[in-house]
Amino acid sequence: MSLTGPDFWSPEHGSVMPTAVGQTCCYCEQSTEDPAVMWAGPETDIFLHVLCVPDFVTRLHVDLWTWQRRTGHRFGAAA
Repeated sequence: MSLTGPDFWSPEHGSVMPTAVGQTCCYCEQSTEDPAVMWAGPETDIFLHVLCVPDFVTRLHVDLWTWQRRTGHRFGAAA
């Protein structure tokens, strides 16, 4: 996971971090701009507006909690 946009952490390199310009938020499906949050996947990158992250993470947590309650299993727990 990283932020997109100008690389303020290493200005001596003159590099630019990945950009979200022209991408689509995987949560609200609207066009993204920098800064945004990006996850690099094996086949594609996932972009989220900074303000969409809390809602996305909350829904992800609720889905996981619901699955655990229904199945009686803990995600990632040893059998």
